[in-house]
Amino acid sequence: MAGISSVGRSELARVVGRGRRLVSSEDAAKALDIPRQEAARRLIRWCDEGWLRRVRRDLYLPVPVDADRPEAWSEDAWYLADAVWSPCYFTGWTSANHWGLTEQVFRTTVVKTAQRVRASSQRLADAAYLVAHAPVESFRWGMRHHWRHDRRMTVADPARTVVEILDEPRLAGGIRLAGEILATYADEGDGALLIEYGDRMRRRSLFKRLGFLVEQLSLDRLDVVDACLARSGSGVILLDPGGPRGGTRSSRWGLRANVQVQQGDSS
Repeated sequence: MAGISSVGRSELARVVGRGRRLVSSEDAAKALDIPRQEAARRLIRWCDEGWLRRVRRDLYLPVPVDADRPEAWSEDAWYLADAVWSPCYFTGWTSANHWGLTEQVFRTTVVKTAQRVRASSQRLADAAYLVAHAPVESFRWGMRHHWRHDRRMTVADPARTVVEILDEPRLAGGIRLAGEILATYADEGDGALLIEYGDRMRRRSLFKRLGFLVEQLSLDRLDVVDACLARSGSGVILLDPGGPRGGTRSSRWGLRANVQVQQGDSS
């Protein structure tokens, strides 16, 4: 960190006071009673001096004075995502780990936002994200709320987590981990809720994968299998869209098993 004058230290304290975890030029302008353009210049200068760390344009992290490496100081990945992409919710392997559906930990956080998304792979400070768009009306079901610090965040509930990764296996890192997550959910989860959520999403491919995996993994959920068969429709899909194009075709489910998924498979 570079040196800072007593006036600068006083101004910085006013900007980041009261435990503020993120600051913008609007925050600084209000705290210092100066024009926003001037506030933005001061934030940039303090960032160059190491007192703040840039998260993205016009958003900064206050760096503690005792930080060993100011340039590497960061914030909770969920907190940053919610601050930048709100309204948003966490899903995929992120929510699966949150609910104990998998013990695997990914460095990348999966988040869906009502904002427009230009790139699916993004970074905030040192945190990596897989970001996708979701219509705001889809936030009205299958959600729970979770407090992180001073922010009330939204996370897909266990059933919605399962149906979303079966709709997009990439959100679980592939169909094998999706199968592991489904198997864990099936131990105590509500199968009827999976069907209800699948109906809300109106994706026949989801039902094909769900029914196929329930049978393949011997999950003993005949009610789910029957409901999926009634909704599977015509056409042939890939079990894992991110896998190879070949594989054994299942006429029963209208899919090509291009990735082998077996009971107890977690890789």
